[in-house]
Amino acid sequence: MAISYQFLPWVRRGLGVALATADTLGALPARATASIGVRLAGAHAGEAVAPLTMQLYGPGDVVGLDTRLVVRTDPRPGTTNFEPNYLAIVEFDPPDLPWMLTPALANADDRLRPWLVLVVLRRDRCGLPRLQGQAPLPQVRVPAAHVAEELPPLAESWSWAHAQVVSARETGDLDGIRADLQGDPRSNVSRLVCPRRLAPDTDYVACVVPAFEPGRLRGLGLAGDGRGAAMQTLAPAWDPQAGADVVLPVYHHWEFSTGAQGDFEALARRLRSPRKWKNDPAMSALLGSVGTSPMSVDALLDGGAPPQTATMEGALVPLGYTPGQAPAAQHAASLAAIVDTPAAQVDNPVEDEPDGSVRRQELKPPLYGAWHARRHSVTPAERSGWWLAGLNLNPRYRGAAGYGAEVVRRNQEDYVDACWDQVGTIREAAQLLNFTRLAIEVQRALKARHFDPLPPERLLQVAAPALARIEAVLPSGAVAFRVDGRTGSLGGQVERSSLPAAMVDGALRRSVSPQRRTLRLAAMRGAGVQALPALATRYLGAMAEATRKPAAFAVNAFLADGVAGTRLFDGVELPAADDARLDLSARGLQLAPTAGQARAAIAAGEAARAVVERGGVALPRIRAGQSLGVFTDVHVERFSALAGAVRGLGPADLGRVATQVEALGRRGVEGLLVEAQTQGSALQFSALRIDARSGSVRVDQPLLRFVGRGAPQPASAAAQRAVGGLTLASWPAADARAYGNLGLLASLPPNAFDLQGGNSGVRLGVSETLEITRLGDAPPERGVVSVTLPPAIRQRAVLKAFAEATRGVQRAWREPFDTMHLRVTPVDFPLAQAAQVLRARTRPELTLRARLQSQLSLAGAPIGGASPYVAAFLPASAAAAKLRYTIAPLLDRVMAYPHLLEPMYRALAEHDKEAFMPGIGQLPPDLIMLVQVNQVFVDAFMVGANHEMNRELLWRGFPTDLRGTPFQRFWDRVGISADGRLERLPDMQPIHLWGHQPLGKRSDPNIADPDRVALLIKGRLLLRYPNAAVYAWRRVKNAAPEDSKLLKDADGRPPTGADVQTPVFSGFIAPDITFFGFDIDKGDIADWCFVVEEPMSEPRFGFDVPVPPPDAGAAKIGARPRAALAWAREQFALGAAAAPAFQALRTAGLSPWKTLSWSQLKVDAGQHLSIGALAALSNPADRPFASFPGLSATPTAAEIAQALLQEPFRAYWEGPDLAT
Repeated sequence: MAISYQFLPWVRRGLGVALATADTLGALPARATASIGVRLAGAHAGEAVAPLTMQLYGPGDVVGLDTRLVVRTDPRPGTTNFEPNYLAIVEFDPPDLPWMLTPALANADDRLRPWLVLVVLRRDRCGLPRLQGQAPLPQVRVPAAHVAEELPPLAESWSWAHAQVVSARETGDLDGIRADLQGDPRSNVSRLVCPRRLAPDTDYVACVVPAFEPGRLRGLGLAGDGRGAAMQTLAPAWDPQAGADVVLPVYHHWEFSTGAQGDFEALARRLRSPRKWKNDPAMSALLGSVGTSPMSVDALLDGGAPPQTATMEGALVPLGYTPGQAPAAQHAASLAAIVDTPAAQVDNPVEDEPDGSVRRQELKPPLYGAWHARRHSVTPAERSGWWLAGLNLNPRYRGAAGYGAEVVRRNQEDYVDACWDQVGTIREAAQLLNFTRLAIEVQRALKARHFDPLPPERLLQVAAPALARIEAVLPSGAVAFRVDGRTGSLGGQVERSSLPAAMVDGALRRSVSPQRRTLRLAAMRGAGVQALPALATRYLGAMAEATRKPAAFAVNAFLADGVAGTRLFDGVELPAADDARLDLSARGLQLAPTAGQARAAIAAGEAARAVVERGGVALPRIRAGQSLGVFTDVHVERFSALAGAVRGLGPADLGRVATQVEALGRRGVEGLLVEAQTQGSALQFSALRIDARSGSVRVDQPLLRFVGRGAPQPASAAAQRAVGGLTLASWPAADARAYGNLGLLASLPPNAFDLQGGNSGVRLGVSETLEITRLGDAPPERGVVSVTLPPAIRQRAVLKAFAEATRGVQRAWREPFDTMHLRVTPVDFPLAQAAQVLRARTRPELTLRARLQSQLSLAGAPIGGASPYVAAFLPASAAAAKLRYTIAPLLDRVMAYPHLLEPMYRALAEHDKEAFMPGIGQLPPDLIMLVQVNQVFVDAFMVGANHEMNRELLWRGFPTDLRGTPFQRFWDRVGISADGRLERLPDMQPIHLWGHQPLGKRSDPNIADPDRVALLIKGRLLLRYPNAAVYAWRRVKNAAPEDSKLLKDADGRPPTGADVQTPVFSGFIAPDITFFGFDIDKGDIADWCFVVEEPMSEPRFGFDVPVPPPDAGAAKIGARPRAALAWAREQFALGAAAAPAFQALRTAGLSPWKTLSWSQLKVDAGQHLSIGALAALSNPADRPFASFPGLSATPTAAEIAQALLQEPFRAYWEGPDLAT
């Protein structure tokens, strides 16, 4: 939701909320009372204990107001041209200040009188507030004859005080608005409004004064001890009918003066486009020819023919005019003969007349721009294609150049002084250019002798410290290396290629240098040391060559890592017999496996390799111990005892045992009996249970059986019946409790139990060595070996430690296999191409140019490829354009020249505004129209100004070659620099770069279109509102008459980008003409509207100036659906009975009160607005139009503030309406 102003009729905080008396709008006690007590809880809940009656401060206790509480006044103090249709206001920071001391609550109609009010008094009647005697406050006296006119009725004081909160909440959301009042004090203010309609051109003093008599007496120092009858009752501070002077103390005051009648809206509505005068032939002809005037041509140019006239043009011409028209042929021929005479006299200094006498030398008019173009003669045939001839052979443009020369002559002292201020910088620049040119020649010879002959490898090593600063750009301009789409450096190319960066590191070059002391000493002992630099160079070439060989970078090829034992037996000759033992002590291993085991390990390694190459690597299940229990070293040792007795058991069987132990641990089994056959290696698992009371060990149930490598076979029902519950052994209960299940199952020797029989008499005991043993006879040999295993450990502390220890194991296991599948693609380093780039980018012409750019700036801009000023020192050639700029030899260089940033249009207008724009003085008042920028005139004028400025500098002894362009700004163009500063922009290139182009076609590097348009406004609007926004807004074509013709997005907001254009330059011509240049072609004006918008400000209150009947060419209103609002306003201004368009306006949230004028309220200038005048608009006979809503039956101060609120005004004109 949009954030908007919310008005409140009053605000109370603190103890004022607890008052019980409502404001009757009549007499009240001077002070309010409040009972303060404590309410108890518990048995006496709700009862007040020991209440105290307190008196609150009232209006009669105030002797001053802290002016820091005043946050804004409108108008500002000292304003001299305040719009008289607005009301004066003052704002305070505390939102409850106007009602803080009022001893009452708001009444049922939400009305509450403030204790102070704002009055606006005429200064010629009442004077200024002055301190008198011992009074604490300054006071102002209102003569009795003017009391009724100067002071408002206090009975309606409640209506002119309100509070404001800036909030996005709905108007009825009182709780939310109350929260905003408390939460963000910066968005809350209280406001007093003086309801007096101001008179134009009048001096006023605004005063904040007490609204009640006790406050008036206290401020004047007449309250005494405060016990008088007048201090006990709140009576009004004045009575307009009393017939006596009224003296008021002043809490705060400021002075201001009103201007002429007319606010922004009224002045904007006065502006008329050329369409207004379409039925006036004389005015239409004037507007259609403004900017041009007839010009008589000197008789010398007519060659004896009848006199002819030409058209003199200005800088701004009508849209329908075509600048650059050709002169009469006779005029061009005559001018050619005149301006070529000086050059002819130089070529033939001594020439005789036909009679033999010496021809006298003649002084002729100058050839403007001759030194810039390096041509001192022109011909009529060159006029259409070359600016030099087009200017000098056309009377109208020689006249424009003459105006430029005259402007310089009139201001020459100021201009020359400004040039001398820059002479030191100019000489330094010239010296720096000379030294740079010398350095280029010297370094070019050094480079050709010492660096260019080096082979690519050596050259790269020598230039290693600079590689990071050398762009990888080929001599052809193509980019050899990019990083994220941007041009990279040679150093970056080395870093991102497969060539080791150390190969081009300066440290390597220094370490193998024969100049090192160590190597010099070594050279005395052997000749091989001398070859180290050559070897390093060859290594660099070899490494660069290797970057094109992918096989050299296959670093992730699979190699058996020895986990399966494959690399353990590399190089070991395996005996033919599988049972032959291997001696691996030479490899540092005490293990003596058989040849068969070695062959099995090698085969397993090959199988594992095949699995890994296919990506089938199983993750270890070690993390499963967190949920199943931990399989410890005790289990491994017990299984090792079993594997020692049964030769066929291996690592796979250990995995089976671990799986069963972990699984049974989760099921709560107390122990496990594992039996293995000595022949066949079959495994059988049974669950054990120990009775701690009797010490018996019983079979809980047989579980499963593994035969070979097959799947497990669950125990059959017969087997479970046969051995289920079978007692295997018994031992003393005391020992069972002492050792526990873990100690018993982890300590029993192998073959302690036998499920096949012979267990009924088995007894267990503890030996002298504290070992648990089987007592009695050993079981018979049955080809079975058994061991007991405790369950997996599931204690919480052990599981937590296990989880911490195994964190990341699976990731660490997987990473080597993941990287195995990564294919390394080598990045080639083109050594020969890099050397080519290095040689090209280290040319002195480029490197010293960059150094010069960091040292020298001209006209505030560095000498770089983007700077048009560089051409001032360079010849205009294709080579210079390709290299961005060069350091030219001395014999072909334009000397450095000063830069004068004054916009020359201003100097021309001050000299003769009719020369700037012929007919400008005859324009009618309150005019808005589009004109065309005459670039041909501008170029001719600037050539004349620079020609004369260079001549004057030469005359004054300033170092110049007459080819500089000190003036490059005709318009006052500004822009934003790269660092965010406001900078002045040139309008044209230096003249010596214009080349052989027609006049007015390429002198402006910033604006491509020489026929851009300018909006010209004549009137008081921009004099009074110089900060008004002026811009062009793209137009909606074929829009309905009642709709806005401004292009907007789907949400009704202004467009962005190219659909809104701001002026590229602006200017002012005294006394009241302002113009704005736009980058819009004159053929495209039908697509645009031109907008003049009132600057945004804080809320203002009042009503409009009376509106005259509208006519053609008037402005369209542009605030929200302003087209409909304009139509409705014109209707009721003309006395129409209804305006249906306002139905849509009200639903859109735009109040019809915004369109009322003071004349409709029937309040004359100097009078006070009353609630009765506002309420009268609700009467059928007085309504501006039939659907006007009017005020409610009991309006509040907030409703009145909303009615008086004025919005900023936006006016727009369609482009075709502004054309002549």
